[in-house]
Amino acid sequence: MNHPNKIRVLEPFIGMALFIVLAIYAVNVFNTGNWFWFRGNTVNVRPSRIIVVDHGQRTILATGHPDFAPLVEATTQSLSELNNSGIVDVGLSEATLEDYANDSLVLELYFDSPVVFNTAARTGKPTQLLIPIEGRHSDGGLVFRGDKGNWWYGAVRMANPQPLLLALEQMGYVVARTQPSG
Repeated sequence: MNHPNKIRVLEPFIGMALFIVLAIYAVNVFNTGNWFWFRGNTVNVRPSRIIVVDHGQRTILATGHPDFAPLVEATTQSLSELNNSGIVDVGLSEATLEDYANDSLVLELYFDSPVVFNTAARTGKPTQLLIPIEGRHSDGGLVFRGDKGNWWYGAVRMANPQPLLLALEQMGYVVARTQPSG
C-alpha cells in the first residue's frame, strides 16, 4: 500500500477561492452588462452639446462657443469618478422637471454616443445627463440619466462636483456650494 508523500491541502482551497471570485465577477458582468463594473468610474463623458438652464433662461453651448471647452473639461473631470456603486433611488417627477425648467440652475449634457458608468448597477446606455446645480436634488452631486428626451429613474453621484461648480462660477453663474469642497 502506497501512501502519498505529501497531503495537498492548500491547492483545493486556492482553487475554490478562484472559482468563487470568478463566479462573483461573472454574475456582476451578467447583471450589469459591463466588463469593468468594479472600476467606479465613467467613460465617454465628453458632451457634444451642453444646455445651461438658469431660472428659465436656456443657453446652448456647442463647439466654438467660448465657454464650451472649459465647461466640457470641468464636466469630464467631475464625472470621471463616481461616489456610489449603485443607483441612488430618486426620480424626476413632472413637478421637479417644471422646477428645473423655470426656477433652478441645471445642466443638460448631450452625447453622440452613450456614456458608460462602470458601476455594480445596470445604468443603461444614456446619451443625455441632467445635473441639478441649484434647486431640488442639487446638494448631493447627483447625475440623472436619460435617452431620446426621456429621463430615467435613479441617479449616480459624482465623487467631486467642485470642478464643474467652479467652471460655472467662472462663467458668471451663481452656484450655491452645499457640497463639501474636495
